[in-house]
Amino acid sequence: MVPGGSASASAPPSAASSPAASSPTSRAPSAADGIPGELSFLTLTAGKPIELRRYVGGAPQTVTFGTATSKDVYATPSPDGTRLAVNTPPDRDRIAPGDLVVVDGGGARRTVARNVRWDGGNTVVWSPDGATLIAGGARYDAASGVRTPLAGEPRYLAYSPGGTTIAYLSQERPDAVTVSGVDGGSPRTVPVTGLAECELTAGCPTSVQAVSDDGRYVALGNVNSDPGHQYQTALVYDTVAKQRVALGRIEHAWFRADGAVVVTSSQVKVFDKAWKVVHTYPLPAHDPQAVMFYRD
Repeated sequence: MVPGGSASASAPPSAASSPAASSPTSRAPSAADGIPGELSFLTLTAGKPIELRRYVGGAPQTVTFGTATSKDVYATPSPDGTRLAVNTPPDRDRIAPGDLVVVDGGGARRTVARNVRWDGGNTVVWSPDGATLIAGGARYDAASGVRTPLAGEPRYLAYSPGGTTIAYLSQERPDAVTVSGVDGGSPRTVPVTGLAECELTAGCPTSVQAVSDDGRYVALGNVNSDPGHQYQTALVYDTVAKQRVALGRIEHAWFRADGAVVVTSSQVKVFDKAWKVVHTYPLPAHDPQAVMFYRD
């Protein structure tokens, strides 16, 4: 069974962060006003505070997670934004397995597992219910750390907004993406060899960033060289029509349960099901080193 248990996208209750860890700002007009869902910016720099700037329905909030250590290399916020899962190898300059750590708001740390891969495509992903972590081709219980290997050792695994569908890069097919139900049922392997990026970049764009609930559309990033992890989107691919969606240059694309798509470049655009722009917003100011996340 592929990762993550429940198909529900709702997150379970978790320990509340300390008042110092979560600091809503005043409700003055924000550049993010009107942007649907939750847009977040995560900064992770050794020796500095780890900050998650969240815009939930446009309302700004900053959550802090203590100070980043010199070994913290990648981090991903939990669905409810109260925890971080962090890959912490013994040496961030070498491709060697390390610890998988969960950090609570305020900075309290707990090691979930050791000897976990974190190289390109193996960095940690939360299940939609916040109970499971996917990393290094295995599923880990976020509370107990119990490890369950996953068939095919999926990389760049992404959940759909409703938690019903997953898409990922298989070790066996570097020129294709696999789309299936969250339980691994009805898998489809979709080659993308016809895309120009297969010739122009180091390989085909198979770094899955997002997938729609019906599995038709996937947001894909160009492949990278280890140990780097690709967070940006190069294109959106229609797995039924077998062609890219004409969106021009983009940096991120995320699907919503209502069928809309949130796309960022220098602005934030919301597309409807027919791929028509229905809203355009300014992109909130942020640290250029921050990693951007989105949740429906």
